[in-house]
Amino acid sequence: MKRILSQLEEKTFDLIIIGGGITGACLTWDAVNRGLSVALIEKGDFGAATSSASSKLLHGGIRYLQQGRIDKVRESALERVFYQRIAPHLSHYVPFVVPAYTSFSKGKLLLRIGMLLYQMICLGQNRWLRDSSKKVPGWKMLNKEQLLQYIPGFDSNYTTGAALFQESHMYSSERMTLAFISSSIRKGAVAANYVCADKFILANNRVGGIKATDCLSGKSLTIRAECVINAAGPWIPLLNKSISTRSIVTAFSKGAHVVTSPITNDVAIALPTQKQSQSIINRGGRHVFVIPWRGHSLIGTTYDAYKGELDTVRPTENDIEELISDINSAFGKAVLHREDIKYSFAGIYPLIDDEINTKVYQGTGEYQIVDHKITDDIEGLVTVFGAKFTTARLLAEKALNQIVCKFAKPLKSCQTRDLPLFSGNMNSVEQYRLLKRAEYADVLPANLIDNWIK
Repeated sequence: MKRILSQLEEKTFDLIIIGGGITGACLTWDAVNRGLSVALIEKGDFGAATSSASSKLLHGGIRYLQQGRIDKVRESALERVFYQRIAPHLSHYVPFVVPAYTSFSKGKLLLRIGMLLYQMICLGQNRWLRDSSKKVPGWKMLNKEQLLQYIPGFDSNYTTGAALFQESHMYSSERMTLAFISSSIRKGAVAANYVCADKFILANNRVGGIKATDCLSGKSLTIRAECVINAAGPWIPLLNKSISTRSIVTAFSKGAHVVTSPITNDVAIALPTQKQSQSIINRGGRHVFVIPWRGHSLIGTTYDAYKGELDTVRPTENDIEELISDINSAFGKAVLHREDIKYSFAGIYPLIDDEINTKVYQGTGEYQIVDHKITDDIEGLVTVFGAKFTTARLLAEKALNQIVCKFAKPLKSCQTRDLPLFSGNMNSVEQYRLLKRAEYADVLPANLIDNWIK
């Protein structure tokens, strides 16, 4: 994608979107398909920061069952399916194992009941999909012997079996974000990274654009629009406080991941820890995931309060040791050592809880849309705060539905549930893969072709 900064100043846009993570990317895609002229700016790499620093799951919401959030379960399950519909090549299903233990709260009976309830909540999700290979597979219960066949190294005397279900995993969450942005550019959006929003253009209680800086050249830019959306994630308060708007972010947490030598082969596992979490049904505290990824294991996440600089977040040695300890404790033996760690990364996650407990995981998946005309009597500014990658498309749909009345021209309704992203318009991922393997068989190995597709 070529940066043409002159395009940012050539006209007054309908909409400026600040923040090129998955929330800003989905907002841009939705807005341009409704008929709005859009400028998207990002102060770093597109899809970096929080949007990349995750477990890279498009999860179906099963984690919200413990919180009693049936609405969030259904919402996440449907959004997972919409990703399969509009970008079928950018994710794949991974079998997830959730062990059962001898205690009642973590036993097979409650686990089976939970899976049956989850199945009921997700009824009808596959009807949205054309490609049968992208339909969400079913689940089953495993006895202890079957569990050990899936996870040979799992050696706990208290394990009685497991549930096996499928989750959708991205080979590259950054690629998914870029797919939304590049598709938007093809529809006429103007997008530029390494452009930092400095301040709003405010006159008579109305925001009419932003003053920005090209981070590469230092050049000042003036970008004008009828409406501005601040979707900068953890950086939302830094810009909003300059005009004294209400803050929706109450604290920050840091989540760290490590990439290790493979612990499991083609199966992911969700392991309980001693860490607390906000839940009605406690299966042993916050879970840590071990997910097969690029020939390695992706493990995460930690959870800790964060008060440092947002641009310099890094995993600490304590974060790494904590994950090693959690894995070895759950496996009942030392399966992970410090020398197995190949790479680590960390991300910042804004929190909006009324009460912040730094020892309890508060990842509720909540998002917010704030029209500052209502909250602060400032027209032309909307803050969109995303909490989960999976629900970013839905958040964009809700936000645009809320602000379309601000534009004095007819607009289309939301198209993004059905409209494929660029390169995602295929009836069968497997047929497309086989076609490309045959087409390039003389010059490229099959595994390289597969990697370029996903």
